Amino acid sequence: MVGKGEHYYSKSQVGQFTITNLELKSGDTVLIQGPTTGEKQLIVEKLFVNGQEGTVAKEGDKVTFSVPFKVRASDKLYKIVK
Repeated sequence: MVGKGEHYYSKSQVGQFTITNLELKSGDTVLIQGPTTGEKQLIVEKLFVNGQEGTVAKEGDKVTFSVPFKVRASDKLYKIVK
């Protein structure tokens, strides 16, 4: 687990997460899991770190990226490592 859900911007279809462990990079495959959301997997194509476009987010950073479904505060963000 690398983070937790914070907010979802429905007009722009962007989810906001807080990174709690390790780091997240552009191009990483992630799994978003929650009681209502279920399990959804996607690739982070463009990453915004603390409001600015970036490539790496570290512990404590707030990140946003495109998510084609609603993100809830109960959702958890996992990075899939191959």
